[in-house]
Amino acid sequence: MRHPATATASSVAFSVSFSVSFSVSFSVAFWAALALTVPGCGKSAEEKPPRAANTEETAANIEVVDDLGRKHRFDKSVARVVSLSPALTEVLFAVGCGQTLVMRDGWSNYPRAAMKVPAIKGLKPSAEAVLAAHPDVVLSNFPPETLRTALASAKVPIVAFNPSTFSEIASSFERIAAICGKPENGKELAGDFLGEVKAVAAQVAGRKRPRVFLELDAGADGQPYTLGKGAFGHELLEAAGGINAFADGRSAWFQVSVEAVIAANPDVILLADALSTGNKRDPASVGKRPGWNAIAAVRSERVHDVMADWVSRPGPRLVLGLRQVAAVLHPDAFKGAK
Repeated sequence: MRHPATATASSVAFSVSFSVSFSVSFSVAFWAALALTVPGCGKSAEEKPPRAANTEETAANIEVVDDLGRKHRFDKSVARVVSLSPALTEVLFAVGCGQTLVMRDGWSNYPRAAMKVPAIKGLKPSAEAVLAAHPDVVLSNFPPETLRTALASAKVPIVAFNPSTFSEIASSFERIAAICGKPENGKELAGDFLGEVKAVAAQVAGRKRPRVFLELDAGADGQPYTLGKGAFGHELLEAAGGINAFADGRSAWFQVSVEAVIAANPDVILLADALSTGNKRDPASVGKRPGWNAIAAVRSERVHDVMADWVSRPGPRLVLGLRQVAAVLHPDAFKGAK
């Protein structure tokens, strides 16, 4: 399991901004919550209801281990939660614990109900702002050491989640649900999530796997960001029936040179920055980049946009991103799907 403390400063900086859908550090103000329907999904993400919040369950002497290897014990289920991650906010609502959210990060834009909760702006929220919400627990992907220390002094636990695989993401569902007193909801959500992953993988099994370049962000300096084996997005590409063109990259998320992308010659290019209101890069513009018109994906017109919130957040809607990517890579496998 990866610990942010062991990563390089540059990879951690990108990991944090990636976790909050490419925050302002890359001049990207991401994504309205669009109700796109993916082949194979009966309802859009906007329409799918969370699990019931009034499920009769009790929780006492709860113990969870976070992704920094720290044990947290709770005598009872928590009533006041601060979430510093869009993915974790989505999980709270998905397991029926949305009513416990008392403060969120500024990029938590889903579900709509989350937008009614006061938000903290910036990548490095102050301990004072967090403590002002009087939380029982704080949930975060990459909690800064200074914040961890301050909250520890105030005896407020901060539970860290940094999943790099589908199974670790499913585990985060279970642990968050346990903390807020809905363990059965967490188990159900985790099972549904992994079941959907398995179903998509089975639907594309046996088909020729194209080489895929996933552009997370075009980069202000013209060197795009992508991902390697250490990121959950790598597993998404594999499960969708593709081959990650940069699987052997130096870290989970990293920049690549234009020359490296051209040399990789991917069969398909996926743009997670195509719908951005900031650093926007649409599919039609890719072929106009110097040298990119020689890439197989450009020549065959297989450059597609994908929904960034669906592929960049390790939460319940990641399966929507998986289905969207799989349908792009293998459209024949999803013909007639609704």
